[in-house]
Amino acid sequence: MAGNYDVLRRLEGGELLRVASRSELAEARQLAESLNFYWPAEYIVRESAPDGESGLKQERPADRPQGVHKSEFVM
Repeated sequence: MAGNYDVLRRLEGGELLRVASRSELAEARQLAESLNFYWPAEYIVRESAPDGESGLKQERPADRPQGVHKSEFVM
């Protein structure tokens, strides 16, 4: 996974789907705002978890959340 921040979308069942990753927090937040404009939903920006620890459903084809991180941004 490239990047330091994940953009996640909360699905109807409460699960989180990783939709993108960005290396800068500002870029990830801007992307979440743009996605919310075109496809309204709850988007979350979180610092990326180390590989193998995310516990998220991944988008197919593919390119931690455990607790709240100080960099979390929810729309």
